[in-house]
Amino acid sequence: MKKHFIAGFILIFAINLSWITPLYSQPNTLYFMKGIPQTKDLNPARPGIKSGWYLALPIFSKLDLSANTNNWSYNDIIHQGAGSQSDSLVWDFPKFISAIGNKNFVFESAALTVLEGGFKKDKNFFSLSLTEKEFAETYFDQNLVDLIYYGNAQYVGQTYTSGYMGVGAQHYREVAFTYARDVSDALTVGATAKLLFGMSAIKTNGMNLQASSPANGEYLDVTATGRVDVSAPLEYTFYNDPADPTNSSNGYLESVNSVFDANNYFTNFSNMGFAIDLGFAYQVNDNFQLSVSMIDLGTIGWKTNTQSFIEQGQFRYSGVELANPINSLPTSVSVSDSIDTLVDKLKSTFRPDTTTNGFSTGLPTKFYVGGDYLINDIFSVSGLARVRIYNNMVHSALTLSGNALLWDRLTLSASYSVMESTYDNIGLGIGYRGGPFQIYAAADNLISPFYPSKARNMNLRVGINLIFGESDDDEGNGKKGRSGRRSGGIDRCP
Repeated sequence: MKKHFIAGFILIFAINLSWITPLYSQPNTLYFMKGIPQTKDLNPARPGIKSGWYLALPIFSKLDLSANTNNWSYNDIIHQGAGSQSDSLVWDFPKFISAIGNKNFVFESAALTVLEGGFKKDKNFFSLSLTEKEFAETYFDQNLVDLIYYGNAQYVGQTYTSGYMGVGAQHYREVAFTYARDVSDALTVGATAKLLFGMSAIKTNGMNLQASSPANGEYLDVTATGRVDVSAPLEYTFYNDPADPTNSSNGYLESVNSVFDANNYFTNFSNMGFAIDLGFAYQVNDNFQLSVSMIDLGTIGWKTNTQSFIEQGQFRYSGVELANPINSLPTSVSVSDSIDTLVDKLKSTFRPDTTTNGFSTGLPTKFYVGGDYLINDIFSVSGLARVRIYNNMVHSALTLSGNALLWDRLTLSASYSVMESTYDNIGLGIGYRGGPFQIYAAADNLISPFYPSKARNMNLRVGINLIFGESDDDEGNGKKGRSGRRSGGIDRCP
């Protein structure tokens, strides 16, 4: 029986996209760290200074690194072989099928803050930052993988549906202004207004394959539907439209070429957007603080270098013959040629949409709910729930942590997280301040960087600050003593 790799190249693209890109985002462990001004990024009502001002070291202000899947890893599909194949990589589709769910995703994001500074005076906190950000998410259904491994035999006389698949990715620049105020001794509120400038984006919608097979299973009649919006320095060539051979603008996609120019790309301010962060922190009593925030609620409108495609077409595909798809990598010329043919057939189903001149995209929006209980003047225990919403998919995480401030200079946080049904996430946050100089780092999974091929969740936040003007009693999120922690300051329960 022929194995019909009708969606194989899409799946391989999805897997490689996630692991060849940097692994970037904000660790939950950072949320309750003491004395770190950048805790405002997760809740604008929780900046980590009580007085004075800070300047994040230019270029090295902060770097966020993160990626996660729905409980599967690169190693689940491609790994080192055993026995006679111990010196090579092998495909392992049975293992991959057992690891994935009905709906699957790979998400990665990156942020590099170039400039950042802020200050706290009396009851008011202000900050301003400039950050480059990118993220990408690829999603696919298990039906796509089943077709690759099991072929079309199970769909003979039926209609196969791949389920929705696609990718959403953006690179944009963010200028953010944060303001927080101590409304009372117990309540602090904060907000961040973000002006966004889009650099490039791709957005898919309704991408789906339907196929039917005759009784002998020799081929698939495939119908492709969906939509793709792109804003990027690319040049497109189209086949002539069969209905109008003289008009290539309404034909089918033939090729895509880069026309990237660094100066034009990085000085593009035409794709504008706006986002907001909102948060509050409420001191319930001497020991317990409750905090809630919403991060990155906003959109970007894309107007430059835009091209929209409608995927709607039919073709017949005869499949790819693999002698042993489980234990060997397909390397023969015939397989390569067949995959190229399939890509060409799918590519020919994309036609330009000339009815639109632009599009808009949303951001991955996060919601945080946290509780922090003060054990003594040095140590607290915390719980944090996070929900991320993007592409109509909801991703959740729960983090428990212990947090300490030692000698008003060393801040430590140890955490345990449950993320996307993974239970092996042991994290650590550490920051040290000597005079005005502060360096910090936080991660939710300490093991993943040492075994990246098996990682399901990876993140890292690092940064360097210069902090000036705090009195000795103000260092570390609060004045010494429990009553001092409740009075006149943001982040009073550390």
